[in-house]
Amino acid sequence: MNIVLVHGVLGAHAFGALPYFNGVEAHLRTRFGAKVLATNAAAIGTVAVRAAQARKQILDHFGATPSEPLILIAYSMGGLDARQMLTDDPALAKHVRSLTCIATPHHGSPVASMMSRILAVDAVHDLSEEGARRIDARCADYPHIHYREIAGVGRAHPSKTSKALALAARAGMSGEHDGVVSFASAVPPGRTLLERAEGDHVDLIGHDLDDFPLFRPRAFDHLPLYERIVADAMAH
Repeated sequence: MNIVLVHGVLGAHAFGALPYFNGVEAHLRTRFGAKVLATNAAAIGTVAVRAAQARKQILDHFGATPSEPLILIAYSMGGLDARQMLTDDPALAKHVRSLTCIATPHHGSPVASMMSRILAVDAVHDLSEEGARRIDARCADYPHIHYREIAGVGRAHPSKTSKALALAARAGMSGEHDGVVSFASAVPPGRTLLERAEGDHVDLIGHDLDDFPLFRPRAFDHLPLYERIVADAMAH
């Protein structure tokens, strides 16, 4: 089993010494005996640049003709990167079994839109509502790939949103959201929901912003989520 973890914005080392997908890589190796690659692309680069970097790392790790199909699990901006990568490389796409996007802003994030008016940063522009919708429109799905979405809707207990992400919600988000990405953006028309997760944006990769600087996953049990993602991919 070949699994690729595609990280989001701020890069693979955003949480210091902790893995971006906290404990996920080791857990999937132990639980499924899988070969797991965690990509490492430009922290605040464009989707196009990050997609090309992820593609090279996948080809370097698994080869142009992997022995088994690839299961892609992509978080936040990583979902846009993965979709762009498959659009850019149909040959690689032939070897992909599934793409599960976790809290990916397919139609952008109001938080990024707000920040883009202040910061001239490539990643922020691509994550804005205007930028992400443009990427979404040019990245069509492949019929043979199993696509699924995980959408975060905030914490059930002790509050709907962590203190840190509650500040981000002031960007004008409405409806269900994880503090950064709305449910409607994570699962827009044409995309298929796999799971509605009661966690904030970074809870879904096993970090708790309220626990700075340790980032221990206290609010959401994230590892079973990744088991369910892999089980769903293998069932199709």
